Amino acid sequence: MGMVDVTVNGRTHTVQCDDGQETRLRRLAQYVDGRVRELGGANGQIGDLRLLVLTSLIIADELSDAYDEIKRLRASLAETSKTGEQRLSEELQRVAEQIERLADACHLAEPAPRT
Repeated sequence: MGMVDVTVNGRTHTVQCDDGQETRLRRLAQYVDGRVRELGGANGQIGDLRLLVLTSLIIADELSDAYDEIKRLRASLAETSKTGEQRLSEELQRVAEQIERLADACHLAEPAPRT
C-alpha cells in the first residue's frame, strides 16, 4: 500500500492508496482542492466543514451529470446500432433477392441438356 500526502484547503492529509495509484490520487486531490478554493473565494469564510460539504455536493452533482450523460450516450449508441443492424439486414435481404433473380435468369438462359 502506498501513502500519499495531499493538500486540500491548505491542509496536508496523508492518504493510503493502492500501489501505483499515487499519481491519480494526487490529481484527484488537486481537483478537490481547486473546487474548494473556488467555493471559498466565492463564499468567503464559511468554515471548513461547510466548505467541504458544499464542495462534495458540487462534485457529486458533476458526477451525477456525467453518469446521466453516459446513460444517454449508451442509449443513443444502442439505438444507432439497432438502426444500423436493421439497415444492414435490409440491404443483405435486397442483395440476396438480387442474387436469386440473377441465378434464376442464368438458369433460364442455360441451354437444355442434350439427350
